[in-house]
Amino acid sequence: MPGKRTKTDVTSRLRTIPLFSACTQRELNAVAAIMKEVKFDAGQVICQEGETGVGLHVVIEGETSVRVGGRTRRRLGSGAFFGEIALIDGGPRSASVVAETPVTTLSIPAWSFRAVLKAQPALALKMLEELCRRLRTADTSLSA
Repeated sequence: MPGKRTKTDVTSRLRTIPLFSACTQRELNAVAAIMKEVKFDAGQVICQEGETGVGLHVVIEGETSVRVGGRTRRRLGSGAFFGEIALIDGGPRSASVVAETPVTTLSIPAWSFRAVLKAQPALALKMLEELCRRLRTADTSLSA
């Protein structure tokens, strides 16, 4: 998806994210309308563990590392996303994410997203259902 991204490109990408996979086209269009393309240089910290989060990032190009307590826990590439919790509650980041290569993300700022939720209230329920599913999966893996 290099170069200028169309609304169709962005909504197609959004549909692949579990948080938005149950959304209608109208809901996806509303979210896509507030997304901004952001570029990060290799080595740049995209978000810092413990700092207040401002929203969600979808990796379009490049590689990132996710670090907790200074240790790399995993790597995320094209199609991955992070910041879904901060998108909802604006709380502190649970991990740092660092660009390992030049990275391009499509980002959703929380303050813009709140306006979309007010206009598209069914979207909130769909997202809560997905977040609950992810929490159950995390709980199961911790107890196994």
